[in-house]
Parts: sequence; structure tokens; C-alpha cells
Amino acid sequence: MFYKEKGFYISLICGIACLAAFGFICMRVFSDGGDDNPGNMAVAQETAKPVVTEKPDATFQPVTEETTADNVKSEVKEKTPKPAVTPKAKPAMSSKKISAEDRLHFDQETGLLWPVEGDILIEYSADKVVFFPTLSQFKTNPAVIIGSKVGESVKSSANGVVKSIEKNDETGTTVTVAIGDDFKVVYGQLKDLTVSKGDEVSEGQVIGKIAKPTKYFSVEGANLYYQVKQKGETVNPLVLLR
Repeated sequence: MFYKEKGFYISLICGIACLAAFGFICMRVFSDGGDDNPGNMAVAQETAKPVVTEKPDATFQPVTEETTADNVKSEVKEKTPKPAVTPKAKPAMSSKKISAEDRLHFDQETGLLWPVEGDILIEYSADKVVFFPTLSQFKTNPAVIIGSKVGESVKSSANGVVKSIEKNDETGTTVTVAIGDDFKVVYGQLKDLTVSKGDEVSEGQVIGKIAKPTKYFSVEGANLYYQVKQKGETVNPLVLLR
């Protein structure tokens, strides 16, 4: 009987201990995560409120590589100083270089200065033949043969530019001077020249001296071969000599 009662009390104590342990565990569980905890409820309420953000700007545009590049370009343009614009200088008016020959003008009314003093040994004849004593024959003559003396000074008949200096068997040392308006004067049978090709000469300036006549004029004697051309065609010098 005693052992039965003792077993009953042991079982009762064990049951009470189990109930106490179960109750303690439940209290711990509810105290940590239960809905009845006012502290937890406050925390839940505070964290449950949504975060209020400002309304997005209506003009907001999504950032893309293109818009970013445009912004960078605009910033670079704003920061980069504009180069100073200097006014373009007006080009200087280029004037065509006028040669000495182009400046020349021959006045036909004023005419030509006689280059030497002397008689006409053979007259100008372009359309009919005349007699040449040394050659003993008749032929045309594109110049006038003016008698002179060896060593006599030969003067320029007008202002001009020396175009050429040549030598040939018939007229010896020969100087051609352009005098303007497509006129040229040819002086033959010269020596001791005082001018060179390209030189400018003035009317009355000595350009050389009379040389010994060539074999084509040995009978005629010392002379000046004097020819005038206009546009390449020979003209009668006696019409222009004054």
C-alpha cells in the first residue's frame, strides 16, 4: 500500500514538472514572437509604413549612352573657349606686270629721228626691184641704205627696248629695237655696240658705230642698213623719218 501511494506521488510530481516545463516553454515562445507583444507590434507598425518619395519630375528622361554623350558634348562646348575670329584680310589687288615694251608708244605723226646723216644709196623698194651695185643685179630692198663713215655714231630713232642683237653675212652686226605699237627699227652694219638685249633706249641715244661694209655692200661703201617693220611687215622708213 505504501509503495503504491509512493508511486502515485512520484508520477504526480513528474506530471506537474512536465506541465511546468511545457508552460515555461510556451511562455518563452509567445514572449519572443507572439502577436500579443505590444513592443513587437510597435516595431511592426513602424516598419510597415511605406517610404514616401517625391513625385518624379515630369521632364525626367532616362539616361542613355546617347543622352550622356550629348550632355558631355554640350559641357565640352560650354567649357571650351571659342577661338577668336579674326577678319579676313582683303587680298591685295594684283596688277598685271607691265613690260617695258608694253609701256611704249610710237607716235607716227611725230615720226622717227634720223639715225645718221648721209645720202640714200639704195632706196626702199618692196614691190619693185632696184639695182645693187656690189651684186650687180636688181632685186627688192626691204630697207634704206644710208651712206655714212666708218666709226660714225648711230642714234636710236625713238624710245624703245632692244629685242635682239644678231650677226649675218649681209648686214653684219644688226640690232632690232621695239618702239611700241608693233613697230620695230632694225639697224645693220654696226660695231662697238653700247647696248645689250633687253636694254631700254631713249630717242637720240647712241647704240653703236658704223662698221666696215660687208661684202654685199663693198661698192656702196660704209653705210647704215636701216629698216622699219610694223606687225612684221616692212614699211618705207622715208615716210616716217622727219
